[in-house]
Amino acid sequence: MTVTPRLSLPLLAAGQAQKHVTHNDALVRLDALIHLVVDSRTQLEPPVSPSELSAYIVPAGAAGVFAGHTDQVALFEDGGWTFLMPRTGWQAWVADEAEHNLWNGTEWRRASPLSSFGAEKWGVNATADDTNRLAISAEASLFNHAGGDHRLKINKANAGATASVLFQSGWSGRAEFGLAGDEDLRVKVSPDGAAWHDAVAIDRASGSVALPGSPWAAGQNLLINGDMRVNQRGFAGGALVAGAYGFDRWKAGAGGADLSLSGFAITLTSGTIVQPVEPGLWGLAALAGMSLTLSVEDLTGGNLAVAVGSQSGTITVGAGRRSVTLTPAAGDTGVLQVGLSPSAGAVSFARIKLEHGRLATGWAMRPLSVEQMLCRRYYLRQDGQVLLDAYQVSATASRQNLTLPVPMRSTPSTSFSVSQEINVQGSDRGVVAQSPEQAYAYVTALALGRVRAAFDALVFDAEL
Repeated sequence: MTVTPRLSLPLLAAGQAQKHVTHNDALVRLDALIHLVVDSRTQLEPPVSPSELSAYIVPAGAAGVFAGHTDQVALFEDGGWTFLMPRTGWQAWVADEAEHNLWNGTEWRRASPLSSFGAEKWGVNATADDTNRLAISAEASLFNHAGGDHRLKINKANAGATASVLFQSGWSGRAEFGLAGDEDLRVKVSPDGAAWHDAVAIDRASGSVALPGSPWAAGQNLLINGDMRVNQRGFAGGALVAGAYGFDRWKAGAGGADLSLSGFAITLTSGTIVQPVEPGLWGLAALAGMSLTLSVEDLTGGNLAVAVGSQSGTITVGAGRRSVTLTPAAGDTGVLQVGLSPSAGAVSFARIKLEHGRLATGWAMRPLSVEQMLCRRYYLRQDGQVLLDAYQVSATASRQNLTLPVPMRSTPSTSFSVSQEINVQGSDRGVVAQSPEQAYAYVTALALGRVRAAFDALVFDAEL
């Protein structure tokens, strides 16, 4: 054996000449390694003018004479660099970090969290890892004040990241609160750690509170017939030309549309569907500058492109209620056009909702009678037949007043068919709207006697 087993100090050999050289070399090595102090453990190249006190822990990626000596202790001795492979338990004070490090057999690690650099990992009765760098196994944890306040801070990198507190049972998530994927405070729960449901959401801008899982607390839907269950036109699904209405209040955009309905599932195969939203119906002068959230349920097949006035966004594919928040620009006054189109290929979704604020609340179905009345404000297909049957002199009209079941948005246009007529002067019979609330049917007799006209498929149209 020519060196010591721990510090690799050179040993004197029997009959060795110039024993003082070997002895002095061992003393120099001891001088360096006992109470070892290194200048740095991050310097990639040796200094230009090292001194006899220069020592380094060589970092990964080092260059020059340090290359190939990762994690070794570099000592400047007798005008040159000596490299020593550390043994488990070696300790060193790193001067430029003011930090005590030790070699654990595979890496140099900070030995104490006392300095401002702190320990890379710290376990209290537990094993820390690269994800859980602080791990505590205990009955309780105490964070006390130091004479005044105490605040626990959880910071995230950006708006789309998460800063939250997660509660688990058997290592499976059951509840979580914090900033999860956006910057509004949310409380959510899970039955299995996989499916999550928002219970409380608080808008960061206004402080308004939404309870997405509670139908009774849902916000008002500014869209009419969001589930497309009212279908006065009897639309069977399929292609719509530009501007044509299908299900009540929904029309095709400029390029047409192709859609169908099965139960509550709406399939939009291509094109854009549009609903003009009238602010005055909801007691508002305009929707410009107001945060509006559009949401749908169970979006499959791809993302859904959304336009609200001049603003646009995307709802990403996924289960549950999915949403995007847009703020109409200052110029988006008057009737607001809301459009939906597939980003690519056919998409399916259900129960479209537009509401005030930045938070999507759950679906709340208005009574069918109320939804029908809202639809009839814009379009009314009159059930049954209007029959005029009278005895009249020649060239004299007989007239019957009609009261519309709900006041319409404006005085509507009318269309109808005539299933029978007797003694009618030419085509002088019809239905005329006088106001948003009143209309009349009339027929003019050709000659003295009985005059009769039956009007079917009567439609009043005040669509936007």
